[in-house]
Amino acid sequence: MGAEEGVEAGAEESDEPETERPVVDDEAATAEPARRRGVSGVLAANPMRVVLAAIVIGAIVAGGIAFALGSFTDNGNVGSTDIGENERLTQNAFTRSVAGDCLDWPDGQPGQPSKVACDQLHRFEVAGPLNTALLPGSEFGDSAAWPGAERFAAIRDEQCPVIVDDYLQGKLDPQGRFSVGMMYPSQAQWDKGARELRCGLQQTGKGGQPDQVAGRVIDNDQSFSWPPGTCIGIDQQTRRPTVPATVVGCSEPHAFQTTGIVDLSARFGNRTSGKPWPQIDDQNKFLAGICPAQAQRFLGGKEKLDATTLNTQWSVISEPSWLAGSRKVVCYIGLPDRGGFATLVGDARQTLLINGKLPAPPPQAPPGRVLPTPVPLPPGIQPNPEEVPAPAG
Repeated sequence: MGAEEGVEAGAEESDEPETERPVVDDEAATAEPARRRGVSGVLAANPMRVVLAAIVIGAIVAGGIAFALGSFTDNGNVGSTDIGENERLTQNAFTRSVAGDCLDWPDGQPGQPSKVACDQLHRFEVAGPLNTALLPGSEFGDSAAWPGAERFAAIRDEQCPVIVDDYLQGKLDPQGRFSVGMMYPSQAQWDKGARELRCGLQQTGKGGQPDQVAGRVIDNDQSFSWPPGTCIGIDQQTRRPTVPATVVGCSEPHAFQTTGIVDLSARFGNRTSGKPWPQIDDQNKFLAGICPAQAQRFLGGKEKLDATTLNTQWSVISEPSWLAGSRKVVCYIGLPDRGGFATLVGDARQTLLINGKLPAPPPQAPPGRVLPTPVPLPPGIQPNPEEVPAPAG
């Protein structure tokens, strides 16, 4: 539900209940914190964004994603279910849901929600109902016309961040993997009298649809934590990672490839330690001793890493993310290009194309020589000392 794909509310439980459609997460927040935001942030300033407005996708979090109650920009799209015209609207898992409930549904079928234990895989965590009486006029009156996906998305962005922030007691990572979303009735259900709205949280995946996750958000480390070798898509118009950050096959165009995850808990304190946020310089100093060696192991040695011409980079954790309990950062390889990232195609451990061309390793630099960085990098990212411009493409 984090996407505006809402579930239709209220079909008969015994007969593929239609529930409200979740609002889909279209685009991450536009503003970025002064400090970098996690992989999403890391890439963010080349931004990879994280949305706080999860289900409502689009916005980035109450408190964070879009830093502090940022605005959400995604529009959800709702579908209808095939129910008889005269069928009576009944209660289902969606209409009965309360704060703290977790809902799941078959892939692509938000109209068939079921309540599951939150430690099981689910797509939406309910933060609370939205009281439509607070909305202006008679927009939700008995005879009112269905508002439409764009209006539901706007309502989500206006109302849900506060509900989610209260539910999580301010512990939503604004640069994390969970975003704020909302479930609402499809037009078919609206016409039968459904007016239920639920704000909640989701982890948005490809196409803005909610992925399945296990565990409550408050109990999870909200950092992005992709396995080594994961490739993250690129918007080739902006030369930035897709928003929200989307996992793609490495044979598809991508901005960077991960080489591993580093948990900062051991060095700077776990979620319950009460230790203060480590300054960006301290994080960079620590990660500079880990990520380069990790990249070499990932690729099979320094020579193989150098042959790719890619730079070793990493994300860092902003203070709001730290206070929300996030402790993991991502090490990855990519290449800055014209204010963004070069387009990579292929697994860096095999055949790799950079902007459509095979990498051409530069001659070995004399000892002590450092080449200038060709383009600005996101906060928290260290350039490879032997960095060279990406090939034109």
